[in-house]
Amino acid sequence: MPLPHDFPEIDPDRCTGCGRCVAACHERCITLEVSGFRKYALLVRPQLCNGCGACLAACPVRALT
Repeated sequence: MPLPHDFPEIDPDRCTGCGRCVAACHERCITLEVSGFRKYALLVRPQLCNGCGACLAACPVRALT
């Protein structure tokens, strides 16, 4: 049985919408959303997250914790 883990939290104010976390997530839990003229990452399927941390490592501005 897998151990429980925390899901990544995304700070939309820090996120630049580069999409690196989206590309790094093999489970496709994260997507880019558009608000006005700005893009930001959003965790859309936390139930699929396996806690691998690839999205955290991929973020150049440390918007994910």
